[in-house]
Amino acid sequence: MAEQTHTVCFFLPVMRETRFSARRRNGFLFLGLLHLGLLGGGCAVTASGLPSVAHAQAPDLSEPDGSAGPPPVPTLPPMPQIRRPALPTVPAPQFTLPVGHPVQPGAHAPTSPMIGVLTDQLAHAKTPEQAHSLENRLEILRASKLAPATRLLLHRSEKDLTAEKPDDAVQDLSDALALQPEQPILWRGRAQMRLAAGDLKGAIADLGESLSRDPSDAAAWVLLSTVEERRNDNRAALQAWEKAMSLNPMLDKTHKRQEQLRVKAFGQPT
Repeated sequence: MAEQTHTVCFFLPVMRETRFSARRRNGFLFLGLLHLGLLGGGCAVTASGLPSVAHAQAPDLSEPDGSAGPPPVPTLPPMPQIRRPALPTVPAPQFTLPVGHPVQPGAHAPTSPMIGVLTDQLAHAKTPEQAHSLENRLEILRASKLAPATRLLLHRSEKDLTAEKPDDAVQDLSDALALQPEQPILWRGRAQMRLAAGDLKGAIADLGESLSRDPSDAAAWVLLSTVEERRNDNRAALQAWEKAMSLNPMLDKTHKRQEQLRVKAFGQPT
């Protein structure tokens, strides 16, 4: 009997098991078979009469319905790695205090720059009405940093003074100063209450605190002139009034009070 030759395609079961891998177009199975053929070099396969690799059928890569499968996608070369230059390191800013300007505990807080602007305008006022408007604006600005509790005590002191209770008014301002001792308007306010209570020495001390914090306060200089006059120090009263006039020339447009204080200080001119 003639020997029958059976052609066995052993690729088909493998392709069925990896069908979904082939649909992913990775080409792994086809490249493996090609590599096997190259290694065989066309030599015959002697196992059980199987044909040589050279005569073996090519793997069936068609779809089950007979249509041709998708062509393999070529492998793209790897993307080159982009190296970005490192950003320069910016050192954190260092803040140092100026030489010769040490921070002193308890130093007086600086006045608002706007106070300086309005003070300059007041010194060049042309009419009493203009000066009065600037005085009101300055008073509002000087009281702008008062806390609500401090404002309440200041308002209470004014009511006590109206009710002829100057000692209570002094105590109200003392309580206010305990809350905000850096505010010059409170020192000036307590000096006014102490003047009403007859404490001239205490009033002078409070005005010294007020003017050391806000030397451009014309109202404080006017009050100092009054207190010094009550103390019979007419020369000091005249000096304080002239300082107030330099800040607000509309205080005494006719210079009447200035002449009165000059007479008290130096007598009648001969």
